[in-house]
Parts: sequence; structure tokens; C-alpha cells
Amino acid sequence: MGDEHQMVPAEVHDEQPVQSRHLLLAPGRACPAGGVLRASATSFESWREVERADTECRDGLKSLFGTEQAGIVVVPGAASLGIEVAVVAASPPGAVVLVLGHGPQGEHIAYVVSRRGRVVDILRAQEDGSVDLRALRTRLTETRPSTVVVAHVDADSGIVAPIDDYAAVIREVAPETLLVVDGTWATGCMQQRMDDWHADLVFTDSASTLGGCPGLVLAAVSTRLSMRRVRRDAAMPLYIELARWSSPTGAEVPPSLVFALCAALRRIKAEGLSARFERCEGVARAFREEAATHGFGVFAPPGHEAAMLTALRPLAGVDVADLHAELARRGIDANMGPTGLIVAHTGEVSPDDLQCFWRAIEELHLQT
Repeated sequence: MGDEHQMVPAEVHDEQPVQSRHLLLAPGRACPAGGVLRASATSFESWREVERADTECRDGLKSLFGTEQAGIVVVPGAASLGIEVAVVAASPPGAVVLVLGHGPQGEHIAYVVSRRGRVVDILRAQEDGSVDLRALRTRLTETRPSTVVVAHVDADSGIVAPIDDYAAVIREVAPETLLVVDGTWATGCMQQRMDDWHADLVFTDSASTLGGCPGLVLAAVSTRLSMRRVRRDAAMPLYIELARWSSPTGAEVPPSLVFALCAALRRIKAEGLSARFERCEGVARAFREEAATHGFGVFAPPGHEAAMLTALRPLAGVDVADLHAELARRGIDANMGPTGLIVAHTGEVSPDDLQCFWRAIEELHLQT
């Protein structure tokens, strides 16, 4: 799709066949695998069965987060609750929270931080996809934030944050500062190294990259954070207190979601983490190559591309909103954001699904 391509006129659109099977390629909107859905309907006679499944999930999550030391917390709630839980757990009201932003998601995190009564300070990545480490050193020295928050993968830009580099600087310059990593779009598809990062809280949800049913926030919490006595906001909801959800014993978790997550984690374990990471990266690399052949750019700079999703930038003259609407008319559900067209390409998305996506793209453009 170069300059010689143009959007198909409306009268030609009406002649194009509509996608026979709906394709869920929008991040966060995938349908769980059949075995996971069946597991969500598991019957039980004793709550102990739920607790045993919950315990299995917590044990399995440790390797995904890259920790042998952290405790696992399971909180019922939507994926968007994760950042709020993390901010409240890791910083007292009025504290400075430094957000390292790599795209629109960083702005959203900053908004949540400010709404929870913290003082937000945001340091944005440069065009090369990384926050300047000298600027990070200066900011840590000058503001001494209580917490640093960073998304491993920005869901709107598809940019991977170099957390190894950031964590090393934080440990050297401000070792008392807590590190919170939003792993929502990385955990399960990219390696997480919580213990190596000396991170204090890494979180994700049950559906985005793990393949369970939506409805659980999952977090790994360091001993340092668990033992820290943080001044609490008197108006803070007790619901998002991590201590309430730190043990499967008596936890008020929805059994259907726990059984579904257990099945999803078993699928990941059966594949093997190394094989899974390699597969996800291979699919992402092939998707980017296919994008280039169709004239799309990738928003994430080289070396910072995510394994789970890609933000595509069409060439000038192609209206992203029109393209998004036409794909939806053909039964292809992708996301549209300020960075372009956002497509999830791992999880339950098959190579055939991605080929259907590219065939639809070809149908929507005519070469003169």
C-alpha cells in the first residue's frame, strides 16, 4: 500500500464479501479457548476445591512474574482496576509517584495516580522508545518519589519499556523507592523478571495475555511492600486493600474465574514458557514483516516492539477511522487509537485469523 494506493470507493465497498466469522483482534477482547470456557463451568461440592484451584493459580503465576519470593494476590475486578490497586498499595496519599510513560497508556496511569490523591510526575520516553537515563537519574534525585510506575508494554503504542535499565538506575540512585510494573500486556507473552528488577509489585489480569476469563486482577507483591506500613487514606475503599486478597483461604473470589484461570495457566505450562515466548515473538515478527509488505509502518521504534500487539501506522492519505470502520463491517474487531490501528496477534489469535486480516486489508485498497 504505497502512494499509488487509495481507499476503495464506497460503491465498490458494497460489493466486497463480509467476513464470515467474526475475528477478535482488539487487545483485551479475545474469547478464551474452549477448554478454558468449559473449566469456568466446573461444579464443586466444597469451597476447599475452589481454594485448591486458587492455590494452584498462585503457584503457577510466580514463574510468569519471574519471582520465587513474592506473594501472589488475586483481586476480583476488571483489568483497569490493576493500576488503582497498585497505586494505593505502593504509595501514601500526597506522595510523589513518578510515571515512566511510553505512549498513551502512560498518560492514563498518570491520570489514575492523580485521581487517587497522589502527586503525579511523568517522564516521557524519547523518540527512540526509552526514557533518557540521565533524566531519570536527575528526577529521582530531585523529587525522591515514593514509587515509580511503568508499563512493560504500552497497550496503545506497542512500545516495550527497557525495565532492566530503569530498575538498575532506581536501585542505584533511589533504593528506597518502590518499583511498580504494569505487566498487563507482557505477562505470559514476554519474560518478566520481578526478582531481578527488585520490583515491589508486578500486576496483570486474568484475560489480556493469560487466556483466562476477564474479571481477576493478579499481582505479585514483594516482602518489602507487604511489610511496609503506609499511611492510608481514610476514605480508601477496603475492597482494594491487598491484604484482603493475599490468601486463597476464605477469599471471596468467583469460582468460575478461578477454574478458568487454572485451565489457562495449565495450557501455558504445557507449552512451556520458553517455547511460548519464542512463539509469541515469532508471530509478532512475521506480523510486522507482513505489515511492511502492505505499506504499514509500526509505531514502536526498532528494538521496542511488543510480542502481544502492534500499533500500525498507515501511510499518509489513509484515514485510520475509515479503515477501522470498514474492517468492523467485515467482522474484524481491532482497536483504533491515537497511534493508529492496534492489533493483537497472539493468544487465541491463529495464523489463519491474521491472514484473514491481511486479505481484508488488500480488499480495501486498489492498486492503480
